[in-house]
Amino acid sequence: MKTSNSNKADISQAFNSVRQRFAEGLPQRAAAMLATVQQKSSDAMLREIIAESHKLSGACGTFGYALLGAMARQIEQLAQAIKAKAEQEQEQAIPELIHLVQEFDIEAAQVTAAILQNTASSEQLSVTKNSIWLLLDNVALTDEITEQLHGFGMQVEFFTNFTSCVKRLTKDTPLILFSAVTLANGESLFEQKLLLNMLVKQQVRLMVLAKTDSFATRIQAAQLRAEAFFCLPLDVPEIITQISELLDYSITNAGRVFIVDDDKLLAEHHALVLAEIGIETRINANVEHIIEEIMSFQPDLILMDMYMPDYSGAEIAGLLRQYRSLKRLPIVFLSSEMNKALQIRAMSHGADDFITKPIDDIQLAQAIKVRLARSLQLKNLIEKDGLTSLVRHAAIKDAAEMEFLRVERTGKPLGIVMLDIDRFKTVNDTYGHATGDLVIASLATLLRKRIRKTDRAGRYGGEEFLLVLPDCNTKQAKLLTEQILAAFSGLYFNAKDQQFNCTFSAGVVSSGDDNFANAAQMIAAADKAMYQAKESGRNRVLHWQPPASS
Repeated sequence: MKTSNSNKADISQAFNSVRQRFAEGLPQRAAAMLATVQQKSSDAMLREIIAESHKLSGACGTFGYALLGAMARQIEQLAQAIKAKAEQEQEQAIPELIHLVQEFDIEAAQVTAAILQNTASSEQLSVTKNSIWLLLDNVALTDEITEQLHGFGMQVEFFTNFTSCVKRLTKDTPLILFSAVTLANGESLFEQKLLLNMLVKQQVRLMVLAKTDSFATRIQAAQLRAEAFFCLPLDVPEIITQISELLDYSITNAGRVFIVDDDKLLAEHHALVLAEIGIETRINANVEHIIEEIMSFQPDLILMDMYMPDYSGAEIAGLLRQYRSLKRLPIVFLSSEMNKALQIRAMSHGADDFITKPIDDIQLAQAIKVRLARSLQLKNLIEKDGLTSLVRHAAIKDAAEMEFLRVERTGKPLGIVMLDIDRFKTVNDTYGHATGDLVIASLATLLRKRIRKTDRAGRYGGEEFLLVLPDCNTKQAKLLTEQILAAFSGLYFNAKDQQFNCTFSAGVVSSGDDNFANAAQMIAAADKAMYQAKESGRNRVLHWQPPASS
């Protein structure tokens, strides 16, 4: 039977529509199955689990979700085995069944989120940049957090009950929801199935606030994939820091992946799959130039084929690990090799993980996304300062040196800024170190919000910060720093029933100001200009001037 092109398009569109509706219903079906299995053990409960898991195993396979289909089949087989046991033995085996259903629930939500992201259309609800919703019934706490967030240019809406939040979610989507676990009227976030399903569907990042800390509450929050957990009394600066980090992650790309594969069409396909979920990619052009290409691209993860005609993936991984700066860079093999012994042997050369082909696009995207997120998280913990979430002294110096080398290749200008909070010792002595930490964290957040994605900011030491600004001349660097100073001096801090504000002094230099031999010389020049700003009255930005020739 012949089919016209228009009919083929209609069939394809109809299939995609059905497939999407199935995906959208997966979280609800998984949640219902989880609620069923958590009931008291009985034949009726087991029969219901067996029936639903059997239906899901077939449907998931049909719609292309092989992993979910296999998981559902495993649930069905275990439930049948439990049903055949004596009553006492059933009780002992139920926890394992609950665990399998919980894993299915988590995987279903992740797969659905990926599907909805990849098939989003013009009907998708708008997401406002820097938007945070607060779902709290403590007015004083809401006002305090709102005031702080507004100071950093973030947009805030607040709700006092779950119903109003659900209603608002039908019209708009925030980037982050910060919600109380339990409201004063006794309503629990964990019981709001509709709200929770909408958060998953609209890919809203969740942060929670509990009245007390407990293992059970944290587990429940983890099951909802909450990304931060807070308890009373609340550390507001820590909340601001974590919100800022989540915003940075949400509104920028999800990381960089460098692809090494001799099959260029396959490499291009993988690059397109990852690009659809916001991951920036680059394909290795020449394996013999791989070090230069990696140094230029600065990836967060390498996805590499294990078998290539000239060199094996294991050999390339071993080569990369010879470079100190690349020892922590995650390497993931993607290969059809099924022999576990060979996989382990290949990984012994320096790879971190192994993904087996064939793998469908959605599973590949999710697998890389999860590994990349974990890699970035560990990288941040290693490289970033705990108080400010900016890179530490050594890392920001390395960034400056790397950008200086780029200047030598491209000829584009590089700006360096050194800044230091004015009279910071007085703040600590008058208001205490906790308030001093808040001042430092606030300036760090401002720096992260005001600089470009290509710029780097680091905590150089104490209350001193260093900015590395690629493709930025002296005039541009000075203007940016003056704008940050104006915003920082406009922030007000409250401590010991007093209100105060702070300023900083800064020195600016660019690569075109002198014949600098390296980044260290530029940093020293910016530091000197900063001290000149201090000596001339503070609260100002000065441009470094080269010494007059004799």
